[in-house]
Amino acid sequence: MLGSLVLNGSTTPSLALALVAGLASFLSPCVLPLVPAYIGYLGGRAVVAPGERRTPAQRLTTFLHALAFVVGFSVVFIALGLAAGSLGRLLHADWVRWIGGLVMVFFGMALMGWVKLPFLYTERRVHIQARPGWGYLSSLLVGISFAAGWTPCIGPVLGSILALSLSARSAALLVAYSIGLGLPFLLVALAVDQAMAFLRGMRRHLQTVQIVTGVLLILFGVLLFMDWLRVIGDWMMQLGIGWDLGL
Repeated sequence: MLGSLVLNGSTTPSLALALVAGLASFLSPCVLPLVPAYIGYLGGRAVVAPGERRTPAQRLTTFLHALAFVVGFSVVFIALGLAAGSLGRLLHADWVRWIGGLVMVFFGMALMGWVKLPFLYTERRVHIQARPGWGYLSSLLVGISFAAGWTPCIGPVLGSILALSLSARSAALLVAYSIGLGLPFLLVALAVDQAMAFLRGMRRHLQTVQIVTGVLLILFGVLLFMDWLRVIGDWMMQLGIGWDLGL
């Protein structure tokens, strides 16, 4: 199964999409508004009390809790990627790529509101109660709980990256997705006092982010179906601007 962590340089565009998809998930309507609550909850206190600034020690504590939270959901996502990558290596057929492309197009249309199915708009979440006495382990478990949630915002994007991982036969895309989703959490935790204004300002653009993400998923779905992602990746490698992570 560890072999599914291999990523050939020709899949560089897919890696870039996974990274952007993770960032888009952070900026989704079901995650971004909850970020201040998550960060404050993980830190064990209010995000910012009126007229109060965090001390360096408090900022470090909040950052470490956020890091444990990010590790928690990353473990779940990467495990899913390992399963998808291993299955893709086992099947290794063109029809896997065709189905993956169609799945990405479908989820892209769902994000843009062109497709509305009840299961995409029903939240299913495993709730793990945080226990302050458990320290960073508690934040790790909350991250696992976060990853176990299937929401209308994260579900289509995560499902698309899993479909792409199945076709690319690599879990490395889920590593990139976890980085794209986790890095903003860490940056907010590190500079939480300054980040709140930015997060509030971003809320008015959430619908635009969702539509742009949907367009990207549709575009990459078509490229995957036609096997043009491999052609583009090979061309980028020839230009020396691709990443070859093959082991």
